[in-house]
Amino acid sequence: MSKRKQRHMSPAGFLLALVLLIVGIFALDAFYRVFLQNVPENIVGVGGFASTPSASDTSSAGEENADTTEATQPSGTVLQLTAADEANGSLILVDAAHPYAGAQAWTDFSAVTDTNVKPRDTSLQMQSEIAEPLCSLFDAYAAANGYANLQVYSTLDTTLSSTSIYTNVLPDRSSGYGFDIGLITSTGEVVPYITKRNEWMVTNSWEYGFILRYPSDKTEATGTPYAPHHFRYVGKIHAAIMHENNFCLEEYLDYLRNYTMESGGLAYSDGVQSYTIYYVPADASGTTTVSLPENAVYTVSGDNSSGFIITLTNGAATPDSGSTEPASETGTTTAAY
Repeated sequence: MSKRKQRHMSPAGFLLALVLLIVGIFALDAFYRVFLQNVPENIVGVGGFASTPSASDTSSAGEENADTTEATQPSGTVLQLTAADEANGSLILVDAAHPYAGAQAWTDFSAVTDTNVKPRDTSLQMQSEIAEPLCSLFDAYAAANGYANLQVYSTLDTTLSSTSIYTNVLPDRSSGYGFDIGLITSTGEVVPYITKRNEWMVTNSWEYGFILRYPSDKTEATGTPYAPHHFRYVGKIHAAIMHENNFCLEEYLDYLRNYTMESGGLAYSDGVQSYTIYYVPADASGTTTVSLPENAVYTVSGDNSSGFIITLTNGAATPDSGSTEPASETGTTTAAY
């Protein structure tokens, strides 16, 4: 039997074969990845942010942000109240410690044609906003009593003299929101108004927005002796609350300071409309910013002391709404800022 000659692979041949094998393996792996492998799921980073957004991307993002801002940014009325505003309004406190520092734009009685209103002189000056309610007050007095025997004797301190029927100094006169009345006798003489002669004004003036500024039982609070002849305009809503609670102006302003924006305010209903009243302390910077609901119907008065009173008209009163009470949770959310 013949023996075959064995062939042995040279080292160079073995190395070439190994290289070819490795190349073949990589080629097969690449083919598998490109053509055969399924797309993997849940890859972190899919849908991620581009490092440099294109112009179209920037425009779209800006529009989206603008829409979001418009949808979430509350719109409303923003008030910028100043120290000058603090000195003006029908609820300002004027006394020895708080002299009148408001606007000096008065009106007089020259344009008042109501025959039930009898000023001592048509040049008597007053705040223009009290002219109409003053006429309503004197009309009601004449209708209730059957005659008009009251005179608007004085308004400002400057309308009195040493020969006047009233010589007492009343700080409130300088506000322009008040007036003194005299009683016209059957002979045409004008004498001091004394409550016991006619209590109608004291009893009913609140319905027209006026209060007896210096009552006999409030001398300690007002620091001023009883003055049955001096009436002061504060507005119908505030006069009604003061009447219901037997408040003088000093007591009422102290009461309102408990009803801030943060507390939810003071809710009040006169049976026709509902209101929310807020006290806003003045900011030490000199400008007080207040945000109100959009299209809010409101009035603002300074207190001439430490802040502002804002009265919001909310809308028609509900049949079961009470008169005066702290605002409800609902009221708080619609006007808390």
